[in-house]
Amino acid sequence: MEDRSRERFEALWREQSYRLLREDEEYRQLSDSYKMTTGADFLLFGIPLLVGVVFMDMAPIEHELLRWLACAAVVVAVFVLCVWIKSVTAGAKSSAEVEKRIKDKCYERFRETGRL
Repeated sequence: MEDRSRERFEALWREQSYRLLREDEEYRQLSDSYKMTTGADFLLFGIPLLVGVVFMDMAPIEHELLRWLACAAVVVAVFVLCVWIKSVTAGAKSSAEVEKRIKDKCYERFRETGRL
């Protein structure tokens, strides 16, 4: 009986998870924190471009195509680092943790009432 109930809940969750997540205040704040809203955000995401330009000028690579590929790899790595820095400084939980909490709360409500 429990397996059937869990399967029914998972089907309902797949259909309505976007709506349920958007209704939660913490999830909305978390998703909004990824947006660029301050000057520091723009600076943080401008750093990879600056690093890419400097790398292109200073890279000791003779072949132009290899230099461009190496520059793209450096820019992507620095971008990932900047996103990580932003998420650490925001001090928020990860989206997976918040989504799991919301899903668990919805499952408990589903077990009690039969509805999401």
